[in-house]
Amino acid sequence: MYLKYIQIVNFRNLLSSKFQFDEGANTIIGENDAGKSNAITAMRILLDSSYYYNVKRLKETDFPFEFSEWKGHWIIISAFFDKLTEDDKSVEVCAEMIPENENAEFLKSYIRCEGYNYGVVTVFIRPNKRIRKVLYEASGTDEFEKIRNNIKLTDYEFVYTARSQVDFTNPEVYKNIVGDIENKVYSDPDNVDMSLTGSKIEILDVWSHLSVVFIDALRDVGTEMHKPKNPIRRIIDAIQSDIELMDLETIQEKIRDLNVTIANVRQISDIGVKIGNRMDDIIGMVYSPDIMLESKIKEDLPSISRNLTISTTSQHDIELLGLGHLNMLYIALKLVEFEYNRNHEVMNIMLIEEPEAHIHAHIQKTLFDKLQISTEYTQVVMTTHSAQLSEIAEIKKVNVMKIDGLHSVVMQPCNGLDEFGEKELKLNKIKLSKRLEKYLDAKRSVLLFSKGVILVEGDAEEIMLPSMVKKTLGVSLDELGIGVINIGSVSFEYVASIFAEERLRRRCAIVTDLDAILENAEKCKKEAADRGKSRKEKLERLFGNNKYVQMFYANYTFEVDFTNIEKNRFYYKQVIEENYQKEDTIKKHKDCIDESEAKRYDTVISVANYIGKGWLAMSLADDLDYNVVIPDYLLRAVAFSGGKSISDAVLWKMLKYTVKCNEEGDISDIKDGIQCSNSLMEQNKILKLFCTKFPETMLSKLVKYMEENGDR
Repeated sequence: MYLKYIQIVNFRNLLSSKFQFDEGANTIIGENDAGKSNAITAMRILLDSSYYYNVKRLKETDFPFEFSEWKGHWIIISAFFDKLTEDDKSVEVCAEMIPENENAEFLKSYIRCEGYNYGVVTVFIRPNKRIRKVLYEASGTDEFEKIRNNIKLTDYEFVYTARSQVDFTNPEVYKNIVGDIENKVYSDPDNVDMSLTGSKIEILDVWSHLSVVFIDALRDVGTEMHKPKNPIRRIIDAIQSDIELMDLETIQEKIRDLNVTIANVRQISDIGVKIGNRMDDIIGMVYSPDIMLESKIKEDLPSISRNLTISTTSQHDIELLGLGHLNMLYIALKLVEFEYNRNHEVMNIMLIEEPEAHIHAHIQKTLFDKLQISTEYTQVVMTTHSAQLSEIAEIKKVNVMKIDGLHSVVMQPCNGLDEFGEKELKLNKIKLSKRLEKYLDAKRSVLLFSKGVILVEGDAEEIMLPSMVKKTLGVSLDELGIGVINIGSVSFEYVASIFAEERLRRRCAIVTDLDAILENAEKCKKEAADRGKSRKEKLERLFGNNKYVQMFYANYTFEVDFTNIEKNRFYYKQVIEENYQKEDTIKKHKDCIDESEAKRYDTVISVANYIGKGWLAMSLADDLDYNVVIPDYLLRAVAFSGGKSISDAVLWKMLKYTVKCNEEGDISDIKDGIQCSNSLMEQNKILKLFCTKFPETMLSKLVKYMEENGDR
């Protein structure tokens, strides 16, 4: 048995989210404030008894910010457990979670482990029945809003159910259960569809067979180790019945002897005598009790276990260890605790926020790898920012979160990926998910973290594009949230497949060369042109209808298309002077660059082959300045992949940089406007004026392409 899915509806910024997990170690990754901690908190509300008893309280901020009014709405958190074995079903509470009849329509939205039963547990945080009944009776009337406005947090109840078989993230399901609140319609609490909500369950029974531990990102391991219910104490509790009676009696006898020895120390016994004498002085010998000072070290095992601690071989206190080692020690102790308790509990779930905290990058990988071995008795769900952990995580065990307006969305990169590979890419014997796992090293994990991605086929674009954007627009691609990934080939389809409505809903721009034939150019190869044409046809077939993937083509190749722009020839000539020794060769190449397109083509390719494309790109990047012109297909790729993440604030920063660098034309009115503008409306007006007056600048073109994409 393991946790397969968590559905979260209307909890903080998780408006309608479904997380997918597998056995072993799972990761939730995403940008800051995407809602990773909110997801962990929701899981704890449903599954963690310690959270219920110690922290549980409803706040207005637990409802989504998007609601104009939270009152009357429900928060729903539902757990789907898969792979319930016969042993699991022998536990009564597990049997209670299993629906009597499987709902085939419900299972369409789930990837099942065939051959096993599944179970569902849900918590509804909703107004109590009295409030719901009054709202139902007032549906469609003006009285509805008056009643709703008087609802308080104390009117809400936590109701736990089992066996529900619906997709709560479906808005229509929510309406069927709760009602259409914005249109003054509420459901009848006396006519509940149990197939939607499930039947009530005693959640204490679930918690008694399910162990959930939460390890905070800001954890203080030293303090945790001193708590009465620390992992060592829990382990001792689990093994107490396994300790030989003779061993216990020996320990207890030695403790009794120790108590006597301590009490017989003269200085200690004298204290008891002095206390007794003082009592005689105060209340007299008739009323004074006999007083003595003795040792009362308890003989029972739970009391003894309080004195057990962990030390290093050098006998140093563990609190002298670094934070990283303490974190790993605590995780190791919890895994041992789970192992000892595995006979008493159906399953264990470890929730860890940022396990990489204070841990060296190489140790992070080892830690994550070792957490995978606990699949039989422990499931791990961790939130992380670590590229190292993302690198080695199985892609089917990754949930990616991104901010979309006021709420966040959850994406599974592996959802339907292998099916796409088999059907569209004809990978009959190779799983596309496995191939991508090998590909996602630390560098390429940018796929999972960036707001948008540009895939390029070689070193030239990887090196030059970030430099050109920085020089012409004054911001880095990192500031725009755009990651550039060098595929190192033209096999874009494998990586681009991860971007789709059912997987990563982020934009991916594919930048590639057509290698078209240029008449009279000797370096043109028909074979290359044929491959370029075939590649375009394949990409259009695979991704032509995918709104998250778009292709951008260099007519020839980057170096040629870059140099075909007159302003850019200056930089190419500088590189020729820097890398060639003979003056006649330098002059010949520089002259050819200014001649016919065919001669320029041959010269550019010859220079690139002589210097090496990667080295040529680095040389060009060093010489760039504001006047460089980004080839149109590359600027369009930036506009597409950046999308709405290129905010008004970022465009305003670009404008100020562009005006500062621009020496052509009269821009005094633009400068004056920048100095005086205080509102977003005024800033947008000035930006529009600049784009109208100077349409050929990189900023103006970027704004134009963003408008064409519907991003402004």
